[in-house]
Amino acid sequence: MSALELVQATLAARDLSAASAAARSELGLAPGFPDPELASFAMANEVLTLGDTYLEIVAPAGETSALHRFLAGGEGGYLLAIRVPDTAALVERAAAANVRVVHRQDFQGATITQLHPGDLGVMLEADEIPAGREWHYDDWSVPARPPGASAGDLLAADVAVRDPEATADLWARLLDAPAAGDGVPSVRIGSRTVRFVPHAETDSETGSKTRPGTGTGRRGLVALDLRSLTPGAPPREITVAGLTIRLVPAEKSPAEESPAEKSAPDGEGAS
Repeated sequence: MSALELVQATLAARDLSAASAAARSELGLAPGFPDPELASFAMANEVLTLGDTYLEIVAPAGETSALHRFLAGGEGGYLLAIRVPDTAALVERAAAANVRVVHRQDFQGATITQLHPGDLGVMLEADEIPAGREWHYDDWSVPARPPGASAGDLLAADVAVRDPEATADLWARLLDAPAAGDGVPSVRIGSRTVRFVPHAETDSETGSKTRPGTGTGRRGLVALDLRSLTPGAPPREITVAGLTIRLVPAEKSPAEESPAEKSAPDGEGAS
């Protein structure tokens, strides 16, 4: 079985071409690839390769798309996708915790389960991947991240909720995942982290904040941390289709090392 891991983040935009172009330009990424399965949900998408992880941008492709309802509240983070070792066990824990399952399907040998954003703060897709594979795209012909990219793998995600501590506890029980222990309510999903931050609430008539918190008042996925691949560059923050993306200096993962670095003895690197 494949271990628990956060693999993909999705943002929803009104204009797929514009949002994808902005993300590629800001992050130095190659044009992505579509997932044809989304057409049946009246959605269009582009998946950008970050390394071992992916950034997906989705947009409505018809009047029946469920994205219209989401986008009525503005563009922004839409979904987090994780790899899980046992979907059946997850569904049992979800039922025990009163977390609603909104969609299940089999796709190319993988079992896909989506959980209600109203229960978890964001739509969570939990996928059990067939043995011997890491993610859906392992045997797809997809573009690699270009050598000059400024952004590497997904490191962390921020989800804005009303009660961060209770939501973090629910995720930990649901996923059988440990607390991350980084000073804010959070869970460790494989090698990556999901943090829970308070969302701001505003008065609908005056527009003034009635409750302090993160962002403009929208709940859900509000920010991502991606590994900065620019040596010596300070942290940098951009916004793509309402989602904050932070480029954070961090140690490189094996997938992000150059051939010279991979072949160097321990403790040595390319000069």
